[in-house]
Amino acid sequence: MMSKLRKQFKIFLALIMVVMLVPSSPFASVEIGDNITKAEFIGKISNYFAWPHPSDYNDIWKAPLKQFNDVKTTDPFGKQIEAAYEEGIISADASGNFNPESEISREDAAVILVDAFKIAESDQPAPFTDYEMISSEARGSVNALVDLGYMTGKTAKLFKPNEPIKRSEVNQIFNKIISTMVTPVQALPKQNAVAPRRYIKLYTPTPGATIYYTTDGSTPTTSSQIYSVESKGHINEMLSNSQLPERTVVYKAIAVKDGMITSPVQTFTWKLYRPAIDDFQHVIIQEGTATSPAVYQLYNDSESVRAMAYYIEGQESGIMFDALQTQFNVKNLKEYIDKNIATKPYSMIVSHTHVDHIMQIPNFLKDHEVYINERGWADISRQLVTNPEDQAKIKNIDEGDVIDIGGSILDVYALPGHSNSLIMLQDKKNGLLFASDIYGCTRAGSADNVNVSGVRVDLLLSLAQQTYSNYQKDGGKVTTLFTGHDETPLGDNNLRLFEAALQQVVDKGEAGTSPTLRGNNDAPNSRTTTIGDMWKDGTNWISLKLAGIMGDDTEYLTSDPINYNGDSGYLKYSVLSNIEFEGGELVGKTVQFAPDSQPFSWAGETITVSNSLPNKFDPWSYDYTVKVPENNDEITVIPTTMSTKVKSIRVNGKKVDYRSANKVAVSNGSVIKIEIVAPDKVTTSTYTFTVEKY
Repeated sequence: MMSKLRKQFKIFLALIMVVMLVPSSPFASVEIGDNITKAEFIGKISNYFAWPHPSDYNDIWKAPLKQFNDVKTTDPFGKQIEAAYEEGIISADASGNFNPESEISREDAAVILVDAFKIAESDQPAPFTDYEMISSEARGSVNALVDLGYMTGKTAKLFKPNEPIKRSEVNQIFNKIISTMVTPVQALPKQNAVAPRRYIKLYTPTPGATIYYTTDGSTPTTSSQIYSVESKGHINEMLSNSQLPERTVVYKAIAVKDGMITSPVQTFTWKLYRPAIDDFQHVIIQEGTATSPAVYQLYNDSESVRAMAYYIEGQESGIMFDALQTQFNVKNLKEYIDKNIATKPYSMIVSHTHVDHIMQIPNFLKDHEVYINERGWADISRQLVTNPEDQAKIKNIDEGDVIDIGGSILDVYALPGHSNSLIMLQDKKNGLLFASDIYGCTRAGSADNVNVSGVRVDLLLSLAQQTYSNYQKDGGKVTTLFTGHDETPLGDNNLRLFEAALQQVVDKGEAGTSPTLRGNNDAPNSRTTTIGDMWKDGTNWISLKLAGIMGDDTEYLTSDPINYNGDSGYLKYSVLSNIEFEGGELVGKTVQFAPDSQPFSWAGETITVSNSLPNKFDPWSYDYTVKVPENNDEITVIPTTMSTKVKSIRVNGKKVDYRSANKVAVSNGSVIKIEIVAPDKVTTSTYTFTVEKY
């Protein structure tokens, strides 16, 4: 054993001597374990430029994924290689391969670096005796890197173009480039696909650099417009009606930083296309069975925001959920449904009364029952459904309604914020939730994916938690979430992201928000809450546009009875946002979430509609009744506090955890007391829940 240790120590000493004897020359180095594969080399470049992989973002208009025969997306550096392939800085060999585990030659590395950093090739021959050995395709790149001092020869006289480049050499070249010149401006989304609209983001990996850009085809200078995500967001480029069906968008950009070489000019081109008139289209999402409905998704490519509608058909009847944006006198959705999809009688239910979900309503009024929540009637009474006789045909639908379509039962829920009138349909047994716009849109580049400014954040958090609890009642679940602007169904995780995005605002105040990603032509600097990254997290991200502008005095949180807005107001939350009982049922209050509507004419009468929801838990009401079956002597209490940072929660004097399940003995008339101390350690609240046996 000692002999073996002595032998290892001698080897170690020998290596040390080798290092000490190597001359301190820029062309000499000790390269132990310094080999770099093509995969790692490209991985370094892709990571630096932050090129998203096509699978990392949800963009239905992106070009098909380009792949090598010998690289899988799941391979080490697989995503980075495919992203670089999309960027055009690498290409396949004659067999369609990349050969990721092979070494990369010095001249090939030079070509890729010049392409990636958009460095102009040079005709000035590099001063090496083996210059003629450099391939003609690589000479311009090698000349440029050597002339700029970014790359040296393998020795003072020899470049050795075909020798494998080492990791240490790559790092040295890379660091020289990024510390000397500003990295070229990058743009998202990619330019190689036609789309009806684009939200454009510009960026450079060079910290502290300023981006200047033009959109008129001229070369940008330091007098041009300045771009930053903070000031411009994602700039909305779309087609106005006068520009249909197509237009080309061209951006030119440079990036500048004091003490560094200005980046090369980058030109980005997007082809926008949207037909003035187009046919409806549909795809089947789910085949129907005896116990689950058939689900069809419908859309029209002529619509500016390409909303999704759904036809849901059970064993006995169907539901047309939403009415799209195409004008009813241009195309007829009812005729399309009758001809191509429906096999049973059906009704129309409108999720909410924003223009991209309602325009086909008149075509259904003659032959079908049409249901719209009354909180949206004023919106459609002014121009879409103006005839009192037609208005009288429309029926109200609201939370608590139940729809039986045969083999499937749909429960109706209401969740305002995006729209006062928004309702959703849940098939508890099959885990289907048709939610329209409230839970967002995960299309990459679409800036904030939903506006929820219609309800203050803390109250919306409470209503969202209560609604989620209701989804789970009676064995319910949500495994498939259908939204109003996602072509691909989402899942339960997106419901949790919605709550988490609201929660971070309650827990942190304005520090839990950030400026909008919407550009100056939309909603500059408006307050948002974001979780995840649209370019990295696929469909698992969310960004909600809230009320007001960053830093203003808009009451985006509740202000009565305690003002939670301001620098430290959020530390005063000593209230519950939700309370659940297993074995008992809360008798709720009517919760007003917005002022009542102004009087409006409907079906020949002048009416006013209340923007409130009945039988809800109100965080700022402190006395409740809980109905408990006569034979239940124990119930489970699950308290959820508005802030996750509260200092204490006590149930009948016993300290408990956030969202914990606590068994409590009950009798008729007994009182359950919940006491909460806010994050500021000063503000307190006490709730009483009186048991009523029945």
